[in-house]
Amino acid sequence: MTSFGKRQLLKYLGTIRGRGNLTIGNGQINLGIVSYEIDSYLDRELYSADGQIEGDTAHLMRAFEAGSARISLPRGRSVEVVLADPIGIPAVEIVIQGRLPL
Repeated sequence: MTSFGKRQLLKYLGTIRGRGNLTIGNGQINLGIVSYEIDSYLDRELYSADGQIEGDTAHLMRAFEAGSARISLPRGRSVEVVLADPIGIPAVEIVIQGRLPL
C-alpha cells in the first residue's frame, strides 16, 4: 500500500476469484468459461481493477481482437474487460473498464 505522510494514496479493496462466461459483442457471443482473479483498488476517488483470466487460447485471442469483452460474475453481475495480447498462451492479463462490483 502506498502512502504519503498520513494520507493513503492507494487502498486495496479486495480480490475476487471464480469462473464465468467470457462474452463479446455486448454479451451476444459466448466464448466459453474462463477462470478469473481480479484485484480492485481505490486511489483517492478513482477506482481501478486488473487481474488475470485463464481459458482456451483461441477464445482469448478472439476476445483480444474484439477490443473488449465481458466476464460474468456471481449473482448475475458482469464486468467489462480489455485483454492483453494472449500470444498463444492460456492465461492473459486484463484491465477492468469501470468499477469492479465487489
